[in-house]
Amino acid sequence: MDIRAFGSVYGQTSMLPYASGFGWAPALGRKNFTTCRAIYIESKATSSKDYLTVELSDAPGQHSTAINLEGNTLIPIACTALISGSVNGVFVLY
Repeated sequence: MDIRAFGSVYGQTSMLPYASGFGWAPALGRKNFTTCRAIYIESKATSSKDYLTVELSDAPGQHSTAINLEGNTLIPIACTALISGSVNGVFVLY
């Protein structure tokens, strides 16, 4: 099945472009939203590994934590909430 988006046709296994999103930082507290297609972890000045706790789309009410995250990383994940973390910032992409 082909997908029509942004004036083009993409095959079912093609990577679709991201249309929008928003930024979040752990200092802002928990952020709930409709499901996303990916998150982008911003880089930071130190080289330490970070963690991020999210609520996955298919597991409402359950928190999952990813550890040893590096900056400048795109993670294709469907989540509905950003709970906490030590990352510098996150872009939620749709």
